[in-house]
Amino acid sequence: MHVTLFGVILFLHITAAIAGFMIAGVLHAALQALARANTVAEVRFWGRLMHRLDPLFPIVALLLLGLGAWLIHLSGGGISWSDGWIITSVAALVVIEGLMGAMVAPKSKAGVKAIEEASDGPVPDDVRRFARDPLLWHLSHVATLAFTGVVFLMAVQPNGALSVIIVVIGAIVGLALSVAQLRSLPGAPGIPGQRATAGDATAAAS
Repeated sequence: MHVTLFGVILFLHITAAIAGFMIAGVLHAALQALARANTVAEVRFWGRLMHRLDPLFPIVALLLLGLGAWLIHLSGGGISWSDGWIITSVAALVVIEGLMGAMVAPKSKAGVKAIEEASDGPVPDDVRRFARDPLLWHLSHVATLAFTGVVFLMAVQPNGALSVIIVVIGAIVGLALSVAQLRSLPGAPGIPGQRATAGDATAAAS
């Protein structure tokens, strides 16, 4: 079996993408657990996990860009920076990481700090608001599904506007999933935009 440098770099590139999806999967599970938790003890584990995993995303993004650039160089002209799917993939990755770093990272940092400072007992309102923050949910889901679109581009390598359409469709699907999941959460008094359950209404009336 002949092993080429291109094949090794392609393997590393795919592995970095898989690692990114694994981290994203854990963080999506953390969002669900935080939003449904009833006590501070329940949210502390997930808050600390988010604190450890969030900084890994920029590293994964840099690996993907670096390894992708290396693959383009090794392709000998078979892949070009001017290809529509390459331009779209790079632009999507930069935009996604920029939005996550500018808007999601500060919210996550503040939320984790609120969790660490919370006293034992019921989940306080500031932690509940963080756990159900629509912007946090929407951007996280949009990022994951838009990046899924980027992986599709890597596989089929379309040209022109189709590349952009695929990534946009992924982002729309991510937003729709986020909205649906937020609406399915049991409501909490004082948290705007959440649907109250019968149990919440009974507790509020008492």
